[in-house]
Amino acid sequence: MSSQRYPPEFKNEAIRKAQRNGNMLEIMLPAGVLTTIFLGNNSAQAAYNIHSTDWAQFAEAMTHISPMVRKRIVTISQMQRLRAGLSYEQTQFWRAVEAGCQP
Repeated sequence: MSSQRYPPEFKNEAIRKAQRNGNMLEIMLPAGVLTTIFLGNNSAQAAYNIHSTDWAQFAEAMTHISPMVRKRIVTISQMQRLRAGLSYEQTQFWRAVEAGCQP
């Protein structure tokens, strides 16, 4: 693909950024919960924090990260397909990305 047909500021950076942010969130969310439970607390306070943490909500939040990233990638690929002057191959590429193919 010619670099002239794609804006230089894009170059799949938006997709990489969405994936990177999703990966970071998958690390930071559990780290934040564990920090809240254990950091600076004695064993009694940590036990109370473990008991009072809403683990179902935590699990639900973790399961929603990947679909959020996927939705962002689909939106990016759909917007790219709307650009004027795309060749057939470029349109097919963005359709494949939208369908789940890695860029």
